[in-house]
Amino acid sequence: MTQDELAKKADVPYPTPAKIESGAVQNPSIETMIKIVSALQVTFDELTK
Repeated sequence: MTQDELAKKADVPYPTPAKIESGAVQNPSIETMIKIVSALQVTFDELTK
């Protein structure tokens, strides 16, 4: 899944996944992370491994 597809599926702004992945955002909000793990269908633990 591309970052653009993830952003759309998670209903977050396009730059958000890229900024989290690159480390530009080191402490994303819990709301954003819930949207992302839900869109990816993974747990928080799986995402951070």
